[in-house]
Amino acid sequence: MPIPPGPATTNSISQTATALINSALRLIGVLASGETADINSANDALVVLNQMLDSWNAERLTIFTTAAQDYALTLGKQAYTLGSGGDFDTTRPARIDSMSAILLNNPANPIEVPMSMFSVDDWQTKVPVKVVNGTFPLICYDDGGFPLRTLNFWPIPTTQAVSVRIYAWQPLTLASSLQAVLNFPPGYAEAFRYNLAVRLAPEFQAALRPEVQQIAIQSKATLKTMNAPDLSIQSDLLSPADGYNYAADMFGLPYSGVPRG
Repeated sequence: MPIPPGPATTNSISQTATALINSALRLIGVLASGETADINSANDALVVLNQMLDSWNAERLTIFTTAAQDYALTLGKQAYTLGSGGDFDTTRPARIDSMSAILLNNPANPIEVPMSMFSVDDWQTKVPVKVVNGTFPLICYDDGGFPLRTLNFWPIPTTQAVSVRIYAWQPLTLASSLQAVLNFPPGYAEAFRYNLAVRLAPEFQAALRPEVQQIAIQSKATLKTMNAPDLSIQSDLLSPADGYNYAADMFGLPYSGVPRG
């Protein structure tokens, strides 16, 4: 008789902020097995936990995914604010990786055109005339403002429906309360527990054992390895179909698929 499948799992560990805090406090000897933190100590530790998550939100290699979100552009408008209450009303991302213009001539089959992300220096020196009308934007200058980022698009679309697709870091969710459930991909549970223990040791004037600090370092390094982007070197010389690929032949580099312009 075949064995029925078990319940579906998420391959991750879900735990409340309280459970995480108690387990971290056990690592530094503040709590014994079976004990729980009093409400004041737990709330103090919750502040430290959220500070840790906030700092990790500024590190690319602790962010496990980039989210893509589309926003409609208004014809004739160049500057848009991004963040809670802004033109693009969403949580302000710590960083935007890239953007694309989404051409909606045929909404059932839109066309995505990558945009160039300009720095302050690029925007100042490479775009001397800021107000230029066009069909769809090719460039975005992000001022990185807080609490609202301001995005300037160039040229300014004036003739057809266009959206912008923003690829931004998806932040780690902060714990809104001690009862908040933390559910993250594999590897985060251990990294949270041991790194929180490192941060709580001075808060509670507790001794930090070397092995706890070492596991904290190793577990965070594992996350960074898992989240690291693919930095493989590729050749943008001629593809094999177009002719002789010197880089592939001489150095064994894979062809990127993007022809040189």
